[in-house]
Amino acid sequence: MIEDKHEDILSRMGAILSQGIINAAGRNATISLTTRDGNLRQNAIIGMMMFTQHWYWYPMQNFLALCLAPTALIGLNKNLKVPKNFKCVMNAKPSRFKYPEFIKNDKDQKKEKVTQAVLSTQNKAKARKDRREGKTKVPGEPDTPTPVKTGDKDVDMTSEKKDKDGAEKNEVEEDKAEEEPNHAVLKNPSRVLKEQEKYINYQSTEPETDSSYCPVLLTRFSGFVILRETREAGDKEEFYDDEERDVDAPNPDLHSEFKLPAPFEFDPEV
Repeated sequence: MIEDKHEDILSRMGAILSQGIINAAGRNATISLTTRDGNLRQNAIIGMMMFTQHWYWYPMQNFLALCLAPTALIGLNKNLKVPKNFKCVMNAKPSRFKYPEFIKNDKDQKKEKVTQAVLSTQNKAKARKDRREGKTKVPGEPDTPTPVKTGDKDVDMTSEKKDKDGAEKNEVEEDKAEEEPNHAVLKNPSRVLKEQEKYINYQSTEPETDSSYCPVLLTRFSGFVILRETREAGDKEEFYDDEERDVDAPNPDLHSEFKLPAPFEFDPEV
């Protein structure tokens, strides 16, 4: 719809906005007007109110960013580092909360063949031709499959079709036999939706979730979660942010070539 120049301009604009909302923050954000505790978010409410007026002034579309909230579960230790060993279990099928499928272009799909309409005059002409050639069916005679000769052996087309249908049915049954697991292991950090939080369990008996950390608040299943260390002293742990940080830098996470201005005294009169 976005690429179709003949589509209505309002429909194309709606398609562009919907694509942006679905793909916001790498598909790791959602529109939320309340906090995780259930309180109203003033900036999100104002942003949504301004966004609904974007048709009168297009720059108001940017206010939608105030309504977005990240959908993530990030475990932090006492030093605010993200350990790789922390895991938890989601007691639901992985396909239930997977990422939305990408929209496929219709051009990539094969076009289906259109069945040609058959006129009544064509049917009458075909019937007259069959009567002349002696192919007219006798009333009450059952339909019999036409055998196809291959050398000295006749092959029944009906039996071949039954064998083919049976093979396809067996393949479908084999696919159903491989059922999807009823749980999934979430690593740190992981994408967690609001509806997904009630299926998360920290205290699981699954062997793949053996972790050296335990959350301080066992009732918090999204956002930043502070972890308590349960591993033995001396065990080496890996983190996602092991780089040395410059505490004197204005932003330790970003490297900038800009130089800080020299210190100066502020004169209110100037």
